[in-house]
Amino acid sequence: MKAAIAGIGELPQGRSPLPHTMALHAELARVALADAGCEPAAIDAVLTVSPRSDPYLIHAAALAEYFGIEPAVAWTLEAGGAAPAAMVDMAAGMIESGRAETVLIVAADMPLGAVTRDAYVGALAEAGPIHPELERPYGPSVPSMFGTVARAHMERHGTNEDHLAAVAVQGRQSAARHPNAHYRDPITVADHHASRPIADPLRLLDCAPVSDGGGAVVVTAAGRAGPRGIALRAAGFATSQLHLSAAPALTAFGAGAALDRALARGRCRREDIDVALVYDCFTIAMLVNLEDLGLAAPGRAGPDFAAGRFGPDGALPVNPHGGLLSHGHPARAGGMGQLIEAVAQLRGEAGARQVADARLALVHGMGGAFASHGVLLLEGR
Repeated sequence: MKAAIAGIGELPQGRSPLPHTMALHAELARVALADAGCEPAAIDAVLTVSPRSDPYLIHAAALAEYFGIEPAVAWTLEAGGAAPAAMVDMAAGMIESGRAETVLIVAADMPLGAVTRDAYVGALAEAGPIHPELERPYGPSVPSMFGTVARAHMERHGTNEDHLAAVAVQGRQSAARHPNAHYRDPITVADHHASRPIADPLRLLDCAPVSDGGGAVVVTAAGRAGPRGIALRAAGFATSQLHLSAAPALTAFGAGAALDRALARGRCRREDIDVALVYDCFTIAMLVNLEDLGLAAPGRAGPDFAAGRFGPDGALPVNPHGGLLSHGHPARAGGMGQLIEAVAQLRGEAGARQVADARLALVHGMGGAFASHGVLLLEGR
């Protein structure tokens, strides 16, 4: 019994008007269930990611209680930005084994509206991908870890600030077509170069914003998902180092292994992918992940981006919703926007940003500083 995504739910990213994080989760769940034509009573499994702005230890159980349901399963998953892919794969396993019929997945956070800036930065420093003995004593931040990767990529491959700017500019152009995007105002290469330094060589416009937001999806058996259901063709995962100081190299990581596993299980090729949703918490993350995924040759992602290969009319459209860089990065829920955009594209419901004839979508999520990777291959009808 194959699984499919029957419903999706998203709200405007940015600063949420809702009173707290649990209310945001519940509203996203309502939107996704309405989109699926499903009643709350039909949910027999709830999967969530524990947000930094919510204190609950067993977060999925707290959401079920708040939502007024008693599912057989209420689990909270930890996989960083790879969690959306992991939760969809887990839901598919439940459905294919007969242990569940309707699975609600919600990932959301409110780092703007529910916590102070200092509390959020402190929590990120404590729980982030920074080694407590080998890295933290020297004072690195998460941006500086990605800045280290960017500098290494520049020295090895000749990547430059114009290549990073091309990623930021395209993301903003794409987000301008999405009504829920956090940032929709256009930017130029000159704007990128003039934005303030954050962690050499990264500037402000190389960094994803801090956003309230997230999303929800409903997963059911393909036969019950209706004509707008989007099938899960395959999933693949890979994990390497947690801490950057343990990485054997600073310019290549594990996204490609995750995609290789998904392609083998789905019996398809990279050339079959029509649209790619790639994790881009920083501009350098986009370039490195594209190369690791095998969608660009080593050192070529920057020039390819600048040449428009990954634009809406390019050979392989990437992040037509604007990605984390412009659509929004809701902390622990990073990557949900990629998943929801893939479904919208495969349904043909993406409006002005629709990729023509999109049938197979790649959804990539990443946890930590290139530590864990999850890939979904989703297929339209």
